Amino acid sequence: MTGAGEPALDREAMLAFLAREFPGAGFGDGRLVLADYARGRCRVVMPFDPATVRPGPSVSGPAIMALGDVSAWVALLSVIGSVPLAVTANLNVSFLRPAGLSDLACDCRVLRAGRRLATMLADVLRLPEEVQVAHLTITYAIPEEARP
Repeated sequence: MTGAGEPALDREAMLAFLAREFPGAGFGDGRLVLADYARGRCRVVMPFDPATVRPGPSVSGPAIMALGDVSAWVALLSVIGSVPLAVTANLNVSFLRPAGLSDLACDCRVLRAGRRLATMLADVLRLPEEVQVAHLTITYAIPEEARP
């Protein structure tokens, strides 16, 4: 269902939307990279940044959650279009192992996009080995004005 067809916003339109609506996310300055993108799914890469390191040392949990959350937003917008006020209603994360000091990738897909709520699944992987470090389930609320 959500994976079929063309995305609601093509790649260039998505990147322009992100730059306009969420410039602090980091897509414009290399802190986040939209590595893969299609309807209902995306891969967002977060290059290693020493500012995200916690004692251990490892990339911090909040940085991993932010990567999963913004990836979920991108995946959802690929289905519903440019709806800036689609917001996180719930985010559940299971940390599976330390992320270490490496680049991370988040593979996210839309599980279901309803009229009011959408649910996404995301896996955060340590690169280049692609070892899974976290699994997230994210629910977004879709604003009334965006509903069919």
